[in-house]
Amino acid sequence: MTNKTKNNSLLPYGTSSSAPAIKLPDLKLFHSERGSIARNYFENAAELLNKEFNELKDLSELNDIVYGASYNFVPRVGQKYHLYQKEDGSYLLSMIENWKTYKFLASVTYTADSVWKRS
Repeated sequence: MTNKTKNNSLLPYGTSSSAPAIKLPDLKLFHSERGSIARNYFENAAELLNKEFNELKDLSELNDIVYGASYNFVPRVGQKYHLYQKEDGSYLLSMIENWKTYKFLASVTYTADSVWKRS
């Protein structure tokens, strides 16, 4: 047996016309399965980003209202305050909880990064 014949038997494919036919695997199933898994991954990631964006937008709107509200004190970090709306539509930030004179909107806490968050 020659060295060339010996090597041919180790090859993963046929080297003559009498060798078994090379049968390619069906990749349609792989593409459809993996494609749907990848699509689900990106849809979930986009959904999480949209949720985060909406939460950030809501927080920004709340901060605009609180910073535009009237109050006669210096807020302290970690302290809980209460946001009310007056009859004329203006906003008031107060330390008083359950104040029936005005419409209650939210309880907020002032954070170290100067952001107001719902309590």
